[in-house]
Amino acid sequence: MITLSRKSGLTLIEMVALIVLMGVAIPPLMTMWADTAWRSGKAESSADAGFYAQELMEEIKTKAYDEKKLDDSGPPWSSSLGTDGESYPNFDDVDDYNNYSDAPTSGYARQATVAYIQLSGNNWIACPAAPCVAVIDCSACNQCCYKRVTVSVSRNDNVVSNLSLTTIVGGGS
Repeated sequence: MITLSRKSGLTLIEMVALIVLMGVAIPPLMTMWADTAWRSGKAESSADAGFYAQELMEEIKTKAYDEKKLDDSGPPWSSSLGTDGESYPNFDDVDDYNNYSDAPTSGYARQATVAYIQLSGNNWIACPAAPCVAVIDCSACNQCCYKRVTVSVSRNDNVVSNLSLTTIVGGGS
């Protein structure tokens, strides 16, 4: 009769080889896992920043074009941008949000800027200082009948450095 001998356990050499193999394999695996976790966090923070920017942009777009023309009936517009005595949340026109900033939640900062612009050929350019009181016809491209609204969101820890949304709103004719 043949008897088989059974070995159980590991020899010392096998154990040392296993420890060396794990010592070589684990650090790169941990580095990959940490990198994946960091990227996942960054993607989530970017999505949150986009939401906060879109939230403020949609709020701004619901407001009237200008204080002087709350019925949006056309020029002349206010010669200056900014609040007309209101404070947030009582802003009633787009340019009240110029230089507005807040913190939508802990760790995030949000800022809005508004500027008069005009179409010159195929490019939007900044208007000269306070030209909008003289606007007569908004159908002419070189008139300052438009405002560029930019909302920027960043995180205090620089995971999201500066996410910006920009739109152009028109004042009508």
